[in-house]
Amino acid sequence: MPRTSLAVVFSGSGGAGAMSAGELLLNAAAQAGYYGMMSKLFGAQVRGGEAAALVQISTAPVSCQPDRFDLFVALDWANVDQFAGEIPLDARSIIISDPRSGPVPASIARCKGKTIALTLGPADATPLERALHGKHTNVFVAGVVAAMAGLPVDHLQAALTTVLGDKSADVTRTNTASLQAGIAAAAGLDLDVRLDPPHPAPRWLLTGNQAVAMGALRGGVRFVGCYPITPATDLVEWISPQLQRVGGRLVMAEDELSSINMVLGGSFGGVPSMTVTSGPGLSLMIESIGLGIAAEVPVVIVNVMRGGPSTGIPSKTEQSDVNIAIYGGHGDAPRIVLAPTSVRDCMYTGEWAVYLAESLQTPVIVLSDMALGQANTVIDPKPDRPQPLARKVDMPDGPFKRYAIGEDPVSAMPRPGTPDGQWVGEGLTHNEIGIPVGGAAAHLAQIKKRARKLEQFDPGAAWGSVTGDGDTALLVFGSSIGPAQEAARRLEAAGKKIRVVALRVLSPLPLKSLAEALEGTSRIVVMEQNFGAQLYHHLLAYKAIPPTAESLARPGPLPFRPAEITAHLA
Repeated sequence: MPRTSLAVVFSGSGGAGAMSAGELLLNAAAQAGYYGMMSKLFGAQVRGGEAAALVQISTAPVSCQPDRFDLFVALDWANVDQFAGEIPLDARSIIISDPRSGPVPASIARCKGKTIALTLGPADATPLERALHGKHTNVFVAGVVAAMAGLPVDHLQAALTTVLGDKSADVTRTNTASLQAGIAAAAGLDLDVRLDPPHPAPRWLLTGNQAVAMGALRGGVRFVGCYPITPATDLVEWISPQLQRVGGRLVMAEDELSSINMVLGGSFGGVPSMTVTSGPGLSLMIESIGLGIAAEVPVVIVNVMRGGPSTGIPSKTEQSDVNIAIYGGHGDAPRIVLAPTSVRDCMYTGEWAVYLAESLQTPVIVLSDMALGQANTVIDPKPDRPQPLARKVDMPDGPFKRYAIGEDPVSAMPRPGTPDGQWVGEGLTHNEIGIPVGGAAAHLAQIKKRARKLEQFDPGAAWGSVTGDGDTALLVFGSSIGPAQEAARRLEAAGKKIRVVALRVLSPLPLKSLAEALEGTSRIVVMEQNFGAQLYHHLLAYKAIPPTAESLARPGPLPFRPAEITAHLA
């Protein structure tokens, strides 16, 4: 029977190697020419807690988690009850586990799927040996699944080198033996999960966090100041060595306040700068973001959303930082807020954010989320790139006024050391030459100057996108776009057309483009992953949608799945 997609769960206790098993399978699939996506499911305690790699490989691009999983492979059963309810299985699912790990727990068995007992690794291994060599079990199960799916052995071996190639010779030799044992074990399983042949072509395998970082580097960022926080930390880990290769620097700050102030300083010095954080860190940066707005210092702040409020669920996704990203702060503090529309688009949005910050001399927030940021995804290479924009640094004729009130609200920002181009960057209300003042006229003039920069900002075609032409519109952003578009494809196949309006610019709202995108619709549904319908109310406040528009808002950490959306729209 033809099969174009296979969805697999590798589950185990934290540290058992479930993530590595998923990475091996996805990497081998990418090398063979398939598309795919891997999402991570783990508890806040990470090691020793629960962990699962959710992998889908397909002959077509993958942009969201599936409605159900075909295979559930248990490296062990420790802590599986912690997230069993978050993994959709059904009677068609196949559950593979080692009988030495005990019976299938009720939380998994209740799906009534077919269970397969398979000894994972050497049959004579003692429990202690299995514990000590548990990581070889993950290579074994990756070999089992990859062989059943029909992935070529040479791609599996290449994936092993790519994913685990930095190990010692002994470990590599043992891993290779485990991989071969897994491939051999698959031959004894009578399971029909073989994928159709792929359409081989060069592919990129990367996460949304890596893609944002690549975009930022392309845009010219050469200084990053940051403080580690899940789920943004791996962006920092990836960009740090890359920055050094292009002559840039990364400084790990003592906290978020320090990191945002570092990048303000770097930008003041003439170097495009960026910081990276998540919800709790963004809240700590708010005062200094206001400083960047008042002093008109360009910086990029990447916020990878997780479950909130407070420390919330650090290891899982949500879209509940919309309000703080757009409105967080005191005084009139307009800023640009962008949201990547896919893992592939993370690169475009990251690069564009740098250009916008530099050219408009204002902080730009990139509002990503964990479901995008930490999703390993196979994409077609060479995403589109935005038109380059640069900081205005040339001195005007006549006396230099850093905050001149003129026809163009973006005034010159000369680099430090420019003769006669000295200026003061600070948060106090100032006059045109930057001297602090307390008068009403100067206060109003500078507020209007900063507001006009964003009023005149025209994102053009980059505001977002529209797919489909039905009279029902699904208005979405971030990681919710993928399942929305998949749901629209299914509904269209069933005879119901749906228009998906994907927002990249959340603030200032592209009102004209949105009006054109929604023209002719009879039903508008705003879908987002937070309880308070934050985007919905933002759109209502600016009259971007009519009062009759509906809200489909619910909190994380469970992602939207296509079947949930089709059921709502049917």
